Amino acid sequence: MAFDYGSIDLGLRNPFKKEGAVTALRGAAEVAMGVFLLFQAASIVKENAGMGWILVLFGLFLLASGIRFCASGIIATLRFFVGRNHPTSLAQNFSHSEASTAKEEYDYLAYTRQGLTEMLVGRKNSTFVEPEGLVARFMHSIFPKLIFMPYPVRNMAQHLFGAWVRTLVALIAYALTAFVSLAGFAGEIGEFAFPAYSVALTIYLILVWRAAGQGINRTADKRISSLGGKELTKVVAGAILLPVIIGLALSFTLKTSGWSLLKLEEVLAWLPAPNTLFYLLGISIAAVVVSVICSMMLKKRLGYCDPKAEVSELRENWQESVHPNEIFINLDNLVMANRRYKEVPNRVYQELEPNLEEQVEGKGKFFGEMIQEVQPKFKAMDLGAAFNSSRMLSLITGNVGFLIASLLTVWLAFNVGDLYNYMNEIGFKRLGSALTDEQIAELSSLAAAVIHVFLAAVLIRAFARILSNAAHVFFAEMQFESHLIYVKVEGTFTESKISTGTSIHDSTRSENTLVRSSITPWVIVSRIVSSTFAASGMRNLEHPRYILEMHKNDQELASIRQDVISFLKDRESIAAITSERDLHNASQIHDINQQSRAIPMQSNPALTRQDEEAAGYLRQEDDLNKPEQP
Repeated sequence: MAFDYGSIDLGLRNPFKKEGAVTALRGAAEVAMGVFLLFQAASIVKENAGMGWILVLFGLFLLASGIRFCASGIIATLRFFVGRNHPTSLAQNFSHSEASTAKEEYDYLAYTRQGLTEMLVGRKNSTFVEPEGLVARFMHSIFPKLIFMPYPVRNMAQHLFGAWVRTLVALIAYALTAFVSLAGFAGEIGEFAFPAYSVALTIYLILVWRAAGQGINRTADKRISSLGGKELTKVVAGAILLPVIIGLALSFTLKTSGWSLLKLEEVLAWLPAPNTLFYLLGISIAAVVVSVICSMMLKKRLGYCDPKAEVSELRENWQESVHPNEIFINLDNLVMANRRYKEVPNRVYQELEPNLEEQVEGKGKFFGEMIQEVQPKFKAMDLGAAFNSSRMLSLITGNVGFLIASLLTVWLAFNVGDLYNYMNEIGFKRLGSALTDEQIAELSSLAAAVIHVFLAAVLIRAFARILSNAAHVFFAEMQFESHLIYVKVEGTFTESKISTGTSIHDSTRSENTLVRSSITPWVIVSRIVSSTFAASGMRNLEHPRYILEMHKNDQELASIRQDVISFLKDRESIAAITSERDLHNASQIHDINQQSRAIPMQSNPALTRQDEEAAGYLRQEDDLNKPEQP
């Protein structure tokens, strides 16, 4: 959304200053590492061009990564620009003063006009959807309040829980594979190929935990991929059938190529040791640490919710002498406009478009409906010192993990350089020919160092990503409080005429058309608590805003009723003279009439009474002969 300046502050402050400072320091450290590699490359590039270019590539990678995180961290600490139109509306905003903003935020709306009406009238909250899949249902059964969390928080918890489930399923499948392979079901080749399954398990678990650290998506995914019974069946069946299939395929390959199993074992003996146990132990420890830290934050957030779906309601019938259009004008221009927060126009989710239908002469019915939200007011979330400490621990630990992964990247650069130097020393042309055992052992050792340092860096970065993204989720959440008001007015009206000042002695006369309306209002008011997620940069609050709580507000409803009733009771049905000059002129005419009556006339009382009756009759005839007003 565009930044719309207003001199009245909405009270929204930058929530990312601490996170930005830590991220900027981490980025600066990565920049220093990248510069170090570039200086090292410059010092040796003349003597060893290959080694120099390897260090240059790794140095540029660290330098680019460091600059990116340093810049994003600095931006996060700068001023948080929030205009008069923030945060995002719940549904499409039809307010005439926010037409341009409504187009820009259209893609981030969480509800529709009809959806808000159903929520208010039906006393329900469509934000909370039923979880899908076995894992999601199981997790929501353990943590019942998780369904009342915003989607980024729910998805973060579900990704983390899903990673644990996939890890356990993978270990079970690995155990079944070991049973099939080592028990002889896959033949001799099955036992021979078993170490390959250990490597595949390690890589799979690294990828699983790397995928668990997903960041906030602006579209706020309501559902993530489920892990149900079919998926579990596939994993278990695959664990049993895969060793058999691989064994048969390897046997066929050996027979067609003429290689023996013993010769293949001699070749594979020179490959680097997989160290599967080391990786599994590291994954287990890191997963436990990450889960404990995230669970501490999640526990505090789960306790900070009151998922009510209640509203205050008014349903009455009023008999008033007022035109229906004036009711709607008063509702829109006075009653609702007086409830603005800091003079920000209300969010209009359904415009008040009254429909008047005249059925017969002077009679008809009317109908009007509208939904408005008062400008949301920022509501600070006080989750306690323990939550703040856990959030900072998650942030710092995650960034420290990234720094360790960067240090491993520096180490990896030198290991790749050493491997290149040794291969260059042997001669790249000789790699395909026979090598001595010492050369193969040295080559295997250098390759093992490259592989293990690379996997360790990827593994540490995966868990660091989970911690930093989890901290960012809880730094980014912002809650707002506002009033959501639904008004429906319908009824019937009839027209009649009223005249005053019709006596023969009256010098002025007032004739009015009186509209008598039977009004049946239905007003629903709810004090809602909504949640959105901020970001740094130009699109700081362009995230869907979701309703988490709906509370009664009888006081606001009574205030609306009082405003409408005061308007109806204070109305004038008879036109009168309010101008001082008109009053003076009418008084002069009255004096002239009084003086005219004082002139001596016939004193016969019967004649006087007869003249008055005749005058009254002529006036009534004149009224009947007047053409009707269209």
